[in-house]
Order: sequence, then structure tokens, then C-alpha cells
Amino acid sequence: MNISKQTLERALDSASFPVVAALLVHFTGDISILDKLPRPNQAVLGETQGFLSNDDKQVIKKIALKEIHKFFSTHEAKDLYVPSNEELHRMMNFIVGESVSSEYIPMMLSDLHLTSGNSKSDFVTAKSSLEVLIIGAGMSGILAAIKLAERGIKFKIYEKNVDLGGTWYENKYPGARVDIANHFYSYSFEENHEWSEHFSQQPELLDYFKRCFKKFDIQKNTYFETQVTDMKFDDSAQTWEVASIRNGKNNLETINIVISCVGQLNQPKIPDIEGIDKFEGNLFHSSQWPEADVITGKKVAVVGTGASAFQIVPSIAKSCKELTIFQRSPPWMFPNPKYHDEVDEEKKWLLENLPFYSRWYRFLLFYPGSDQLLASLFVDPSWKVRIDSINQQNDEMRELFTAAMISQISDQSLVEKVIPKYPPFGKRMLQDNGAWLKALHLPNVSLLAEGVDFINSKGIVSSEREHDFDTLIFATGFKSQDFFDPINIDGGSGSFRSIYKDTPQSYLGITFSTMPNFFAMYGPGTNLAHAGSIIFNSECQINYICSAIDYMLTNDHKVIKVKPEVEKRYQDRFDERHKRMVWQHANVSSWYQNSQGKVVTTSPWRLVEYWNWTNNFNSHEYDF
Repeated sequence: MNISKQTLERALDSASFPVVAALLVHFTGDISILDKLPRPNQAVLGETQGFLSNDDKQVIKKIALKEIHKFFSTHEAKDLYVPSNEELHRMMNFIVGESVSSEYIPMMLSDLHLTSGNSKSDFVTAKSSLEVLIIGAGMSGILAAIKLAERGIKFKIYEKNVDLGGTWYENKYPGARVDIANHFYSYSFEENHEWSEHFSQQPELLDYFKRCFKKFDIQKNTYFETQVTDMKFDDSAQTWEVASIRNGKNNLETINIVISCVGQLNQPKIPDIEGIDKFEGNLFHSSQWPEADVITGKKVAVVGTGASAFQIVPSIAKSCKELTIFQRSPPWMFPNPKYHDEVDEEKKWLLENLPFYSRWYRFLLFYPGSDQLLASLFVDPSWKVRIDSINQQNDEMRELFTAAMISQISDQSLVEKVIPKYPPFGKRMLQDNGAWLKALHLPNVSLLAEGVDFINSKGIVSSEREHDFDTLIFATGFKSQDFFDPINIDGGSGSFRSIYKDTPQSYLGITFSTMPNFFAMYGPGTNLAHAGSIIFNSECQINYICSAIDYMLTNDHKVIKVKPEVEKRYQDRFDERHKRMVWQHANVSSWYQNSQGKVVTTSPWRLVEYWNWTNNFNSHEYDF
């Protein structure tokens, strides 16, 4: 491998130096080199330099330039030293500036992919007529297809839309982007070294999933514009009867196993507001953004101030004649100055050309954003200081976030409107680089801290005032508690909807005692609000599902169903933990909760707990 010293030197100026320092173990084969280098301080989410001084960075750069150039003068990348697990643990400790608990090592090693990993021969090759139906060709559906194909298991995907991508196909509104760093928000086995931004926008994310779809040859098994409408399990045949509509034609077929990959955020929610059908202008949900320009020079209203509105408003504000935002409750914001930053070419070069750099960089993004926050999300029963915090650490974060917001506000009338009155992390935390509050200061933008009373032909009436608009945008979220909607699913005991209403019971959010041969990805109780990435959870889930199917094939089982007592034990623990957490706090109301205020969408577990559970399929928990 030929790397010029000049190219390497230039690229290292853009490097994460904790990562570069750890790489020297690979290049020298000497773990003790870490003892000779400046040590990073404890890593925090989004800080990739370990708070090293410029002098310390130069020390690391000088040694790295020498050792890496020397290595490639006489060796190839295949000759790089692969440390032992004990040495890898020491490297992890060094990079994040703290002792990584041994409990986390298997999970982190699995994500690092420093060795070649599983080959197709490692898996049971399906020699069976068993067929799996995957519903949905978004992130989880594509992942499920890739992993089933690895095992030689027959499958097909039904996707209701005309193209793949799920969330990243449907949400095309201005400013749509991911709020997890892209070099972690990707499949662990399929890196992208060409992300143009650290938190990429919708077109680039959709392109990534399209490339994966094509690379792993999923298209031949995928049927677009196919809406599954009804499913009923036939006990005697031990199969699902699946009804669907494709190209206007009704289809009925039998399927052995179904994996739902429809997720939680796929059915737009527009509030049932009096007069909504009388409005004569443009009216739509944020996930149904029209192709025509209904913004420029228009009087526009945005209803809601959640994640979508937070991205939409700064993107359209200057184009509107007037922009009015209706807010019931303000969001907490996590200061993230890099939120809109581009990835420079030198960083891309390092990710693409410096062996193991991208894997360790991903680790540095992953570990500080894993479980460190979770302990602060439990309510301290003795905490009586304030009603908008739940414990000492949570209150310190409240002060930090409040100060960050106030520092951006010059119009003091905004302060009361934008500072939340509920504890931090009670609702989805949004990423703040200043764009939101800057938009609120524009002369043509108004923030009204009030709801919508009713709608007439001209616009919105709120607080006894009438506001005329050309365009109404509802950034009001999704029907997150209507799991699997609009599909009517009957596992033999009655429909899922009639049994559970908006309080589903499951095991791991993956399997259900009322539905044999049925698995879910991004199912009930698996949304992540404290850590990680939803892709991490999806990889956990499909690994578990594949282990279950492998077991069925190996033992010639036709039916699998989780035992009711296993499901109940898990659900009781799930509910009990949530009773003590911020998301079920009396002062919080969010889409995480059902109509009774009980959290049903979001995981209370540490990532390492969930990884361990889903990495160890236990056949004794199931009836066959």
C-alpha cells in the first residue's frame, strides 16, 4: 500500500487523535506504546479529541507519521497486528479516557468488526421450503433481508411505497436529517466513508440504503406498491394467511413466518381539529411534503415544535412571507455545534485509507453515547428541589441546557416560550447548533405558545384570535402507539388491536405470545431515547430472529411462540422500570406514552442488557 508522507501528514491534521494513538498498536504491534503517549481525558458524546491540548496532538501526530509511514514502506495492510482481546480492552480504555467495564467488551468487539466475522458457511443453510415475509423495505426490512440471505433462507419483501427507504423515503421535508452521527448511524457491517456531513440529510441517507439494497441484491425479492392488509394464523396448517393489495389487485397467500419491519413512525398523525376539512389553502403533514412550492412568499403556519418542526423551520423561514409556529410544549435542546458541519476531505481520506481508523472512530462515537446517560434518567424519590428536574445530575443538565439557550436569545420575550417546564430528556432531545433560535429571531417569524382551537377556510383560530394562512404544515408526529397499523393481525386469539389496544405486551419487543411465527423489528418498547442508534437495536433484533429461525430449521419445528409466562415476566420488569424513569414523569406528556400515560414505545434498558439478551436465544422460553 503506497501512502505518501505528505498526504498522510495533511490528513492527520483532521484526525481524531485518541483514535490515531490507539492505531499505533496495530502499526507497531506494541501495546506499551500507549504508555508513552499523551492520554485523552474522559470522552463525552460528540467530542472526538479527548480534550487533548494542541501540544499533545502534535506529539501523537509526530509519532504516528513516523510509525505509519515506516510500516507501509515495507508492509501491506494485511500484515497489521490484530491485538488480543485483552489488548483491545486496553485500547478502548485509552481512547475514551476511562475504564470500559468488562461487561461491555463482547458488545464492543462485535461492533468493531476487526476480524472477518461470520462467513456464509458459519450459518445453517436452509434446506427447507420455509418462506419468510418481510413487511417493509426501510432500514430494518433491508437489514432483515441481508441477514436472511446470508443464511440461505427464502424470503420476500412487501413494501407499500413505490420505492425503498421507509422513513428516509417518506420524510422529504426541507432540512430532514439524522440526529445520530452518521459514522455510527449505519449498518455495522457496511460502512460509508463518503458521508458529506457528520449528520447527513435525507437524500444522502436514502442513497446509502439504496446502495445497500443493490449491493446485497435484495431487489429481486422485493415487491413494491404492495400493502399488506390482513393476516390470520391458521393453527391447522401452521402458516399465516396473508392478504395484500398490489396494483389494485387483492392477493391471498400462505406464509410460514412474518417479520414486521413497519416500525413505529410510519402512520402520520394529524390532530382531529374542528374545521380542518374547511381550510381552502395547502394543508399537509410534514412526512407528506408536496413537490410544488407552497412556501415561497406565502403565509405559513407550522403546528408543533418537535423533531420535524425543529428541522423545517430554520430551512424555510427566510422563504416565507410570514411564518407562525404553534407550540404546545417547547423541546429541550442538546448543544451540538457540529450538527450541520461537513466532513472535510482529509477526514474522508482517513476513513477510507487508514486501516482500522473507521472502526475505532465508530467506537469513539458509540461508547460515550451508549449507557452513560441512563442512570441520570431515574427519578430520585427524595428530590424536592424543582418539578422540572428529577435528580441532582438531571438538574445540572437542566441548568446547562437552559444557559445554552438563553445565551442565544436577544429577544427576551422568547425566554418564557422556549425554556421547557418538564425535566430534560422527558421527551425526545433535539440537536441544537443555533439554527432554531436564530430562526425564531427573524422579523417574519412568530412563535405562539398556544394550541389550535379550530380551523376555518382562511386559517387557524387560537386564543380567540384568527390567523390567515396560505399553507398549514402539521409537524405533529405519528401514530406511534398504533403498532402494525393499518394491518389487521390475528394470531388465532383475536386481533392484535382488540387484545392490546394501545398497551401491547411482548417479549423483547420482538415476539408475542398471541402471535406464532411472528417477529417484529422496531416493535413495542424498543425505541431508543437515551443512547445508541435505532440501527443498533435493529441489528440486535435481527440477530435474535435469525437465531430463532436457525433453531426451528435445525430441529424441524414448524411453529414458534414465546411462552406467556416469559412474556409476562419481561413485561412486568419493563413496566416496573418505567415507573421510576423520566419518560413516565407526571410532568411529561409525549408520544412515548399511551392514552393512560404509560410508556409503551421506548426502551428502559441499557444497550448492553438488550445486546446480551438478543445475542443469546433461549429455546426454553418458547413453545414449538
